[in-house]
Amino acid sequence: MVNDSLQANVSAKVLQHSVKGLETVEPGPGLIKSLLLMAAFLVTSFFALSTDSTPAFISLGLVAGLLAAALFVLTHDAIHHTLTGWKLFDDFMPRIISAPLLWVHGLYSEIHKIHHKMNGDDLDDPERVQWTEEEYLNASKVVQFYVRNQWFFDIFAFAGLGMIYKTTKHALKKYPKSKGIRRQFWLDLSTILLTNTVIYSIAIQYGLGLKYLVFWIILERTTGAVVQWRAHIEHYGLWGKSHHFFETQVFNCRNIETNPFMSWYLNRLNYHSVHHAFPKVPFYNLKIAHQRFMELYKNSAPMVLEHGYLGTTLRLATHPTVIGSQIASTQKGQKEMIAI
Repeated sequence: MVNDSLQANVSAKVLQHSVKGLETVEPGPGLIKSLLLMAAFLVTSFFALSTDSTPAFISLGLVAGLLAAALFVLTHDAIHHTLTGWKLFDDFMPRIISAPLLWVHGLYSEIHKIHHKMNGDDLDDPERVQWTEEEYLNASKVVQFYVRNQWFFDIFAFAGLGMIYKTTKHALKKYPKSKGIRRQFWLDLSTILLTNTVIYSIAIQYGLGLKYLVFWIILERTTGAVVQWRAHIEHYGLWGKSHHFFETQVFNCRNIETNPFMSWYLNRLNYHSVHHAFPKVPFYNLKIAHQRFMELYKNSAPMVLEHGYLGTTLRLATHPTVIGSQIASTQKGQKEMIAI
Protein backbone atom coordinates (compact mmCIF):
# COMPACT_ATOMS: atom_id res chain seq x y z
CA MET A 1 0.00 0.00 0.00
CA VAL A 2 1.16 3.54 -0.69
CA ASN A 3 2.65 5.28 2.33
CA ASP A 4 -0.16 7.30 3.96
CA SER A 5 2.35 9.86 5.22
CA LEU A 6 3.41 11.01 1.75
CA GLN A 7 3.27 14.78 1.51
CA ALA A 8 5.05 17.56 -0.30
CA ASN A 9 7.62 18.26 2.40
CA VAL A 10 10.15 19.30 -0.24
CA SER A 11 9.07 22.06 -2.58
CA ALA A 12 9.70 22.09 -6.32
CA LYS A 13 12.02 25.06 -5.90
CA VAL A 14 14.15 23.26 -3.29
CA LEU A 15 14.44 20.16 -5.46
CA GLN A 16 15.43 22.25 -8.46
CA HIS A 17 18.05 24.02 -6.39
CA SER A 18 19.45 20.67 -5.20
CA VAL A 19 20.58 19.71 -8.72
CA LYS A 20 22.06 23.11 -9.49
CA GLY A 21 25.44 22.62 -11.12
CA LEU A 22 24.79 18.94 -11.89
CA GLU A 23 23.01 19.26 -15.24
CA THR A 24 26.00 20.22 -17.36
CA VAL A 25 26.96 17.35 -19.69
CA GLU A 26 30.62 16.61 -20.38
CA PRO A 27 31.19 14.40 -23.46
CA GLY A 28 34.11 12.38 -22.10
CA PRO A 29 32.45 9.84 -19.75
CA GLY A 30 29.67 8.87 -22.15
CA LEU A 31 31.94 8.79 -25.20
CA ILE A 32 34.54 6.58 -23.51
CA LYS A 33 31.93 4.17 -22.18
CA SER A 34 30.17 3.98 -25.56
CA LEU A 35 33.36 3.23 -27.47
CA LEU A 36 34.58 0.66 -24.94
CA LEU A 37 31.27 -1.22 -24.92
CA MET A 38 30.95 -1.11 -28.70
CA ALA A 39 34.49 -2.43 -29.11
CA ALA A 40 33.86 -5.23 -26.59
CA PHE A 41 30.57 -6.12 -28.31
CA LEU A 42 32.12 -6.26 -31.78
CA VAL A 43 35.09 -8.36 -30.64
CA THR A 44 32.84 -10.77 -28.73
CA SER A 45 30.47 -11.04 -31.70
CA PHE A 46 33.35 -11.72 -34.08
CA PHE A 47 34.68 -14.58 -31.96
CA ALA A 48 31.18 -15.98 -31.45
CA LEU A 49 30.55 -16.12 -35.19
CA SER A 50 34.05 -17.46 -35.89
CA THR A 51 34.12 -20.38 -33.45
CA ASP A 52 33.18 -23.93 -34.45
CA SER A 53 32.40 -24.87 -30.86
CA THR A 54 28.70 -24.79 -30.00
CA PRO A 55 29.25 -24.19 -26.25
CA ALA A 56 31.68 -21.36 -27.03
CA PHE A 57 29.24 -19.90 -29.57
CA ILE A 58 26.37 -19.87 -27.06
CA SER A 59 28.53 -18.54 -24.21
CA LEU A 60 30.00 -15.75 -26.33
CA GLY A 61 26.54 -14.98 -27.68
CA LEU A 62 25.21 -14.51 -24.15
CA VAL A 63 28.12 -12.21 -23.29
CA ALA A 64 27.48 -10.24 -26.48
CA GLY A 65 23.82 -9.97 -25.46
CA LEU A 66 24.74 -8.57 -22.07
CA LEU A 67 27.07 -6.06 -23.73
CA ALA A 68 24.32 -5.11 -26.17
CA ALA A 69 21.98 -4.56 -23.21
CA ALA A 70 24.51 -2.20 -21.62
CA LEU A 71 24.73 -0.34 -24.92
CA PHE A 72 20.96 -0.21 -25.06
CA VAL A 73 20.92 1.55 -21.69
CA LEU A 74 23.23 4.16 -23.21
CA THR A 75 20.72 4.77 -26.00
CA HIS A 76 18.25 5.74 -23.28
CA ASP A 77 20.65 8.43 -22.06
CA ALA A 78 21.16 9.55 -25.64
CA ILE A 79 17.42 10.29 -25.93
CA HIS A 80 17.86 12.92 -23.20
CA HIS A 81 21.12 14.13 -24.83
CA THR A 82 22.93 13.39 -21.58
CA LEU A 83 25.22 10.67 -22.97
CA THR A 84 27.78 13.02 -24.51
CA GLY A 85 25.83 16.23 -24.99
CA TRP A 86 26.82 16.12 -28.66
CA LYS A 87 23.47 16.08 -30.43
CA LEU A 88 24.76 14.41 -33.59
CA PHE A 89 26.46 11.60 -31.67
CA ASP A 90 23.57 11.13 -29.24
CA ASP A 91 21.11 10.94 -32.15
CA PHE A 92 23.19 8.75 -34.48
CA MET A 93 24.91 6.28 -32.14
CA PRO A 94 21.68 4.68 -30.83
CA ARG A 95 20.56 3.81 -34.36
CA ILE A 96 23.79 1.92 -35.02
CA ILE A 97 23.13 -0.17 -31.93
CA SER A 98 19.37 -0.51 -32.32
CA ALA A 99 18.85 -1.29 -36.01
CA PRO A 100 20.48 -4.79 -36.05
CA LEU A 101 18.18 -5.80 -33.16
CA LEU A 102 15.11 -4.46 -35.02
CA TRP A 103 14.67 -1.99 -32.17
CA VAL A 104 12.57 1.09 -33.07
CA HIS A 105 14.75 3.67 -31.37
CA GLY A 106 13.09 6.69 -32.95
CA LEU A 107 9.62 5.61 -31.86
CA TYR A 108 10.95 4.76 -28.41
CA SER A 109 12.48 8.23 -28.08
CA GLU A 110 9.08 9.81 -28.73
CA ILE A 111 7.24 7.40 -26.41
CA HIS A 112 9.82 7.75 -23.65
CA LYS A 113 9.44 11.53 -23.56
CA ILE A 114 5.69 11.03 -23.05
CA HIS A 115 6.45 8.51 -20.27
CA HIS A 116 8.49 11.12 -18.41
CA LYS A 117 5.54 13.51 -18.49
CA MET A 118 2.89 10.94 -17.46
CA ASN A 119 4.68 8.69 -14.97
CA GLY A 120 2.64 8.38 -11.79
CA ASP A 121 0.09 10.91 -13.01
CA ASP A 122 -1.70 9.67 -16.15
CA LEU A 123 -2.74 6.05 -16.70
CA ASP A 124 -2.24 6.58 -20.44
CA ASP A 125 1.51 6.48 -19.78
CA PRO A 126 2.79 4.32 -22.69
CA GLU A 127 5.46 2.73 -20.49
CA ARG A 128 3.17 1.87 -17.58
CA VAL A 129 4.01 -1.75 -16.71
CA GLN A 130 1.37 -2.28 -14.06
CA TRP A 131 -2.28 -3.07 -14.70
CA THR A 132 -5.13 -1.37 -12.88
CA GLU A 133 -7.67 -3.27 -10.80
CA GLU A 134 -10.38 -2.47 -13.34
CA GLU A 135 -8.30 -3.71 -16.26
CA TYR A 136 -7.50 -6.91 -14.39
CA LEU A 137 -11.10 -7.64 -13.39
CA ASN A 138 -12.38 -7.01 -16.93
CA ALA A 139 -9.75 -9.27 -18.50
CA SER A 140 -10.20 -12.92 -19.49
CA LYS A 141 -8.92 -15.72 -17.25
CA VAL A 142 -5.96 -16.22 -19.59
CA VAL A 143 -4.98 -12.55 -19.40
CA GLN A 144 -5.43 -12.55 -15.62
CA PHE A 145 -3.03 -15.50 -15.43
CA TYR A 146 -0.57 -13.47 -17.48
CA VAL A 147 -0.91 -10.44 -15.17
CA ARG A 148 -0.26 -12.59 -12.08
CA ASN A 149 2.87 -13.95 -13.78
CA GLN A 150 3.75 -10.81 -15.68
CA TRP A 151 7.40 -10.67 -14.74
CA PHE A 152 8.13 -14.18 -16.03
CA PHE A 153 6.24 -13.71 -19.29
CA ASP A 154 7.56 -10.24 -20.10
CA ILE A 155 11.19 -10.98 -19.25
CA PHE A 156 11.62 -14.54 -20.51
CA ALA A 157 8.83 -15.12 -23.05
CA PHE A 158 8.23 -11.75 -24.72
CA ALA A 159 11.68 -10.20 -24.13
CA GLY A 160 12.93 -7.99 -26.98
CA LEU A 161 10.17 -8.75 -29.45
CA GLY A 162 7.61 -7.88 -26.79
CA MET A 163 9.25 -4.50 -26.23
CA ILE A 164 9.29 -3.81 -29.96
CA TYR A 165 5.61 -4.72 -30.26
CA LYS A 166 4.53 -2.67 -27.24
CA THR A 167 6.49 0.42 -28.27
CA THR A 168 5.28 0.26 -31.87
CA LYS A 169 1.66 -0.28 -30.78
CA HIS A 170 1.66 2.78 -28.50
CA ALA A 171 3.42 4.89 -31.14
CA LEU A 172 0.97 3.95 -33.89
CA LYS A 173 -1.93 5.10 -31.73
CA LYS A 174 -0.46 8.58 -31.90
CA TYR A 175 0.76 8.27 -35.51
CA PRO A 176 -2.12 10.25 -37.14
CA LYS A 177 -1.67 13.30 -34.88
CA SER A 178 2.09 13.33 -34.27
CA LYS A 179 4.43 14.57 -36.97
CA GLY A 180 7.41 13.44 -34.88
CA ILE A 181 6.15 9.87 -34.59
CA ARG A 182 5.36 9.72 -38.33
CA ARG A 183 8.87 10.87 -39.15
CA GLN A 184 10.50 8.47 -36.68
CA PHE A 185 8.39 5.54 -37.92
CA TRP A 186 9.67 5.81 -41.48
CA LEU A 187 13.21 6.59 -40.36
CA ASP A 188 13.23 3.52 -38.10
CA LEU A 189 11.75 1.30 -40.81
CA SER A 190 14.20 2.38 -43.51
CA THR A 191 17.21 2.16 -41.16
CA ILE A 192 16.25 -1.31 -39.93
CA LEU A 193 15.62 -2.66 -43.44
CA LEU A 194 18.84 -1.21 -44.87
CA THR A 195 21.03 -2.28 -41.95
CA ASN A 196 19.76 -5.85 -41.82
CA THR A 197 19.86 -6.26 -45.60
CA VAL A 198 23.56 -5.37 -45.51
CA ILE A 199 24.29 -7.59 -42.48
CA TYR A 200 22.50 -10.66 -43.84
CA SER A 201 24.00 -10.18 -47.31
CA ILE A 202 27.49 -10.28 -45.82
CA ALA A 203 26.61 -13.22 -43.53
CA ILE A 204 25.20 -15.26 -46.42
CA GLN A 205 28.20 -14.41 -48.60
CA TYR A 206 30.48 -15.98 -45.98
CA GLY A 207 28.18 -18.93 -45.34
CA LEU A 208 27.05 -17.62 -41.94
CA GLY A 209 23.41 -16.82 -42.70
CA LEU A 210 21.87 -19.44 -40.39
CA LYS A 211 24.53 -19.00 -37.72
CA TYR A 212 23.96 -15.25 -37.62
CA LEU A 213 20.20 -15.81 -37.32
CA VAL A 214 20.76 -18.02 -34.25
CA PHE A 215 23.20 -15.43 -32.89
CA TRP A 216 20.55 -12.75 -33.38
CA ILE A 217 18.01 -14.82 -31.43
CA ILE A 218 20.47 -15.11 -28.54
CA LEU A 219 21.00 -11.33 -28.63
CA GLU A 220 17.26 -10.66 -28.75
CA ARG A 221 16.52 -12.98 -25.82
CA THR A 222 19.35 -11.67 -23.63
CA THR A 223 19.06 -7.97 -24.38
CA GLY A 224 15.27 -8.06 -24.29
CA ALA A 225 15.25 -9.82 -20.92
CA VAL A 226 17.51 -7.18 -19.38
CA VAL A 227 15.51 -4.30 -20.83
CA GLN A 228 12.16 -5.77 -19.74
CA TRP A 229 13.53 -6.46 -16.26
CA ARG A 230 14.74 -2.88 -15.95
CA ALA A 231 11.41 -1.47 -17.10
CA HIS A 232 9.56 -3.48 -14.44
CA ILE A 233 11.82 -2.99 -11.46
CA GLU A 234 12.05 0.78 -11.89
CA HIS A 235 8.29 1.43 -11.51
CA TYR A 236 6.31 -1.72 -10.62
CA GLY A 237 4.15 -1.25 -7.51
CA LEU A 238 4.46 2.54 -7.54
CA TRP A 239 1.74 4.87 -8.76
CA GLY A 240 0.13 8.10 -7.62
CA LYS A 241 0.24 11.84 -8.11
CA SER A 242 1.94 14.02 -5.49
CA HIS A 243 1.59 17.76 -4.84
CA HIS A 244 3.92 18.83 -7.63
CA PHE A 245 5.50 17.24 -10.69
CA PHE A 246 9.01 16.71 -9.30
CA GLU A 247 7.79 14.98 -6.16
CA THR A 248 5.46 12.77 -8.21
CA GLN A 249 8.58 11.51 -9.96
CA VAL A 250 10.48 11.12 -6.69
CA PHE A 251 7.84 8.81 -5.19
CA ASN A 252 6.97 6.90 -8.38
CA CYS A 253 10.46 5.62 -9.07
CA ARG A 254 12.36 2.85 -7.30
CA ASN A 255 15.92 3.53 -6.15
CA ILE A 256 18.11 0.51 -5.50
CA GLU A 257 21.28 0.20 -3.49
CA THR A 258 23.54 -2.16 -5.40
CA ASN A 259 27.18 -2.99 -5.98
CA PRO A 260 29.39 -0.64 -8.04
CA PHE A 261 29.42 -2.94 -11.09
CA MET A 262 25.62 -3.17 -11.38
CA SER A 263 25.29 0.57 -10.93
CA TRP A 264 27.86 1.12 -13.69
CA TYR A 265 26.26 -1.52 -15.94
CA LEU A 266 22.87 0.20 -15.67
CA ASN A 267 24.45 3.62 -16.10
CA ARG A 268 23.50 4.75 -12.59
CA LEU A 269 19.78 4.38 -13.32
CA ASN A 270 19.46 2.66 -9.95
CA TYR A 271 19.13 6.28 -8.78
CA HIS A 272 15.88 6.52 -10.67
CA SER A 273 14.01 9.23 -8.78
CA VAL A 274 16.61 11.83 -9.70
CA HIS A 275 16.63 10.75 -13.32
CA HIS A 276 12.85 11.07 -13.64
CA ALA A 277 12.59 14.36 -11.82
CA PHE A 278 15.57 15.89 -13.63
CA PRO A 279 16.42 13.90 -16.79
CA LYS A 280 19.06 16.46 -17.79
CA VAL A 281 21.35 15.29 -14.98
CA PRO A 282 23.98 13.09 -16.72
CA PHE A 283 24.52 9.56 -15.46
CA TYR A 284 27.82 10.30 -13.71
CA ASN A 285 26.13 12.93 -11.51
CA LEU A 286 23.08 10.86 -10.54
CA LYS A 287 24.66 9.45 -7.38
CA ILE A 288 25.58 12.90 -6.09
CA ALA A 289 22.08 14.19 -6.80
CA HIS A 290 20.55 11.09 -5.19
CA GLN A 291 22.52 11.73 -1.99
CA ARG A 292 21.24 15.30 -1.93
CA PHE A 293 17.66 14.04 -2.38
CA MET A 294 18.14 11.55 0.46
CA GLU A 295 19.29 14.36 2.73
CA LEU A 296 16.27 16.48 1.81
CA TYR A 297 13.84 13.64 2.55
CA LYS A 298 15.46 12.22 5.68
CA ASN A 299 13.01 14.00 8.00
CA SER A 300 9.89 13.49 5.89
CA ALA A 301 8.30 10.75 3.79
CA PRO A 302 11.26 8.67 2.58
CA MET A 303 12.08 7.98 -1.05
CA VAL A 304 11.55 4.41 -2.23
CA LEU A 305 14.88 2.71 -1.56
CA GLU A 306 15.44 -1.03 -1.99
CA HIS A 307 18.50 -3.15 -1.29
CA GLY A 308 19.78 -5.31 -4.14
CA TYR A 309 18.34 -6.06 -7.56
CA LEU A 310 17.92 -9.81 -7.10
CA GLY A 311 16.03 -9.65 -3.80
CA THR A 312 13.85 -6.80 -5.03
CA THR A 313 13.04 -8.67 -8.24
CA LEU A 314 12.05 -11.84 -6.40
CA ARG A 315 9.84 -9.95 -3.95
CA LEU A 316 8.00 -7.96 -6.62
CA ALA A 317 7.66 -10.84 -9.09
CA THR A 318 6.25 -13.24 -6.49
CA HIS A 319 3.83 -10.72 -4.97
CA PRO A 320 1.92 -9.35 -7.98
CA THR A 321 -0.25 -6.27 -7.47
CA VAL A 322 -2.52 -4.00 -9.47
CA ILE A 323 -3.24 -0.28 -9.16
CA GLY A 324 -6.37 0.14 -7.07
CA SER A 325 -8.77 3.00 -6.50
CA GLN A 326 -7.93 6.30 -4.86
CA ILE A 327 -7.68 6.27 -1.06
CA ALA A 328 -9.42 9.21 0.58
CA SER A 329 -7.03 9.25 3.54
CA THR A 330 -3.89 9.73 1.44
CA GLN A 331 -2.68 12.69 -0.52
CA LYS A 332 -4.47 13.67 -3.70
CA GLY A 333 -4.08 11.05 -6.41
CA GLN A 334 -2.33 8.37 -4.37
CA LYS A 335 -3.37 4.85 -5.27
CA GLU A 336 -3.57 1.61 -3.34
CA MET A 337 -1.63 -1.39 -4.59
CA ILE A 338 -3.89 -4.45 -4.39
CA ALA A 339 -2.42 -7.95 -4.22
CA ILE A 340 -3.78 -10.43 -6.76
